[in-house]
Amino acid sequence: MKFSFFFMMAVVASCMAVNVHAASYTTYSVEEQQVMLQTNSFAVIGGYSPFGYSQFSLVAKIDTLGLNLSAAPTMTYPNGSLTFPVGVSNSPTWATSGGYNRYQYGDSRTTTALLDAAYGSGTYTFTMGNATVQPTLPLNLASPSLPVAPMITSGGTWSNGVLLVDPSQTVTLNFNSFDTYTNGLGGKINFILFLASAYPVTLGSSPQSTYVPSLGVTNAALTNFTITAGTLTNGQSYLVQANFTQIESINTTNFTGTGITGNPLGLSMYTSTTFINLQAIPEPSAMGLLLLVGIPVCLLMLTAKSRSRKTWRIW
Repeated sequence: MKFSFFFMMAVVASCMAVNVHAASYTTYSVEEQQVMLQTNSFAVIGGYSPFGYSQFSLVAKIDTLGLNLSAAPTMTYPNGSLTFPVGVSNSPTWATSGGYNRYQYGDSRTTTALLDAAYGSGTYTFTMGNATVQPTLPLNLASPSLPVAPMITSGGTWSNGVLLVDPSQTVTLNFNSFDTYTNGLGGKINFILFLASAYPVTLGSSPQSTYVPSLGVTNAALTNFTITAGTLTNGQSYLVQANFTQIESINTTNFTGTGITGNPLGLSMYTSTTFINLQAIPEPSAMGLLLLVGIPVCLLMLTAKSRSRKTWRIW
């Protein structure tokens, strides 16, 4: 299923670009992503049905910092080619949190085998208008190096597939370890909070860590996400999106062209994303607990008194 608005990976790609290269020059990327939903403290299920997301996706993007290329960009893949959506004068159409648009394409399938059948494994070539080079990136959809699924291991209380959090208290969500974070060319971790009804607009800061030694970035792996008291509103529904990304390839080939800025950077990646449905519900007050517990206890005592004629004391 193809998405005109592939919200999820727009967020992931944006975070990667900002953290790795300071958003000062053109970036392009292609990746496979698997999407899951965490339903309790120990289990995830594939896909995310509220948004119609199948479990496995291909996402490609070209970030020109809002500049127009001389022609609609294209990407050639082992099984065919595609043209990125464009607006007037070949302008990018995908809105970013940076206040400008970029070029983006996304497509998903229920299995990685179906994704591989559609696009193939091998070389992905980008044509960016009159750019002096057609840069390439490798991607293996047949045997993708997808990271372990991110999962919350502690923080909040699970109830019927939803994580309950008291909005009046600061809560720290602790996650499982991304064991291959420093393997190969490196990895990326980021956690993002959204008001469910406003997705994909982020809420508050989005903590992230990146380990890519060849680009001079060696952050320690992020392991938790703290939501401070007052961030959430009682009764509102939220989403937490956790992303573990493994970098497959980096292309630093220099080229120029209309709309191309600085020394471009290309990345091919594999990302595992987990969504967590979160509900802001305050913990019962002491008086509330007394009322909830006291009423049935009083009834029980009154019933017992009527039967035994003994005097009961309520503590």
